[in-house]
Amino acid sequence: MTARATSRTSLGWLNRNVVGIGVADLAADANYEMVFAVLPLFITMGLGGPALAVGLIEGLADGSSAVVKLWSGWYSDRIPWRKRLAVGGYGTTVAGLGLLVLITSWPQVIVARALAWMGRGARQPIRSAMLAASVDKKDLGKAFGFHEALDTAGALIGPAVAFLMLSLGSGFRSIFWVALIPGVLAVVLFGAVTRDPRRAAGYEAGPPQPAPLPEAFWRLILPVAVFGVGNFATAFFTLRAVQMLRPELSPALATTAAVGFYLAHNAVGTAVSFPAGWLADRIGKATMLSAAYATFAAACVVGMFGHGFFALGLMALLVGAQNPVVAAVESSLTSSIIEERRLGTGFGILNAVNGVGDLVSSIVAGALWTFLSPVATFVAGAVLCLAAAATLRLRPPSQASN
Repeated sequence: MTARATSRTSLGWLNRNVVGIGVADLAADANYEMVFAVLPLFITMGLGGPALAVGLIEGLADGSSAVVKLWSGWYSDRIPWRKRLAVGGYGTTVAGLGLLVLITSWPQVIVARALAWMGRGARQPIRSAMLAASVDKKDLGKAFGFHEALDTAGALIGPAVAFLMLSLGSGFRSIFWVALIPGVLAVVLFGAVTRDPRRAAGYEAGPPQPAPLPEAFWRLILPVAVFGVGNFATAFFTLRAVQMLRPELSPALATTAAVGFYLAHNAVGTAVSFPAGWLADRIGKATMLSAAYATFAAACVVGMFGHGFFALGLMALLVGAQNPVVAAVESSLTSSIIEERRLGTGFGILNAVNGVGDLVSSIVAGALWTFLSPVATFVAGAVLCLAAAATLRLRPPSQASN
């Protein structure tokens, strides 16, 4: 009997693990998205750092996370206690972001941000493998779409709290303190509610039989890598949002509106995540993923030329629509290609490639922004993401049968 077969309940794909992992990640996202909604503004306005500092901090955090993801995915396929490793990862993220309340200069943010994202790197492949093993292959799109909907709901709640606190005159550090509450809740929820499907199936941990990962997986990784290099951090859209509303608004109002943009893009993501996952199960995951890549390119075009509230709203719609869809469909497509015993390794590679892409894209985006112009950042993003969409459309990876 497989882990998938034993982990499902009478509710089918909407079982304890799918709900438990989703709710835990809702709290986790509320934790770090509350911080990230204001972090680029804290770096540039609060600590006096340049836009290049934002890219450097984001890039180094993503790079350190990528290394940990690769190791965590590989290692988790070989140990019986992978859930405890994931719980430790959730806790490390909370601790890292908690250090922000003590920071006095922008280089110190590198340490806090990198530690937090190393924790996320440790738990992410394990969480995804546990989620994938909890449902049948035919339900992967719905399960990951549901997870991303809850995940993005947390990413909506966090910035909403940050927006409210800024509107009431609170400082950045007060927001960092409040963000600790959902972070601790995420650790407790994942530890207490979820179950490792491998235990229910009597799985004996150990190295999987030596065999190369499927060719279809590597065919997927190519466009994922290209997209990753172009898919720079949302922090740059937040910085651009301030520029798009100036000089009509004062610096203070434009800053508050930029946090509102961050809130709005997460609201869009919450609304589209589950329908997109459901649709991916029907029209094809590669088709849906290609469309999401192209949507990011369209957001970059708005960032190049847009000004005012209408353009800001359109940018929030496009950025919000693609982000959770990319995460959900990349994960469900990986799960449909790779056998269950090697899912940790597969997710480790997928997440590591994404992490390296984030490292390169954030540093390049920050350099282009600082030494050329914001427009140059968005041009590079649009070109690379369109290339990834075209590659995936022309050479889609085949999926395993149910």
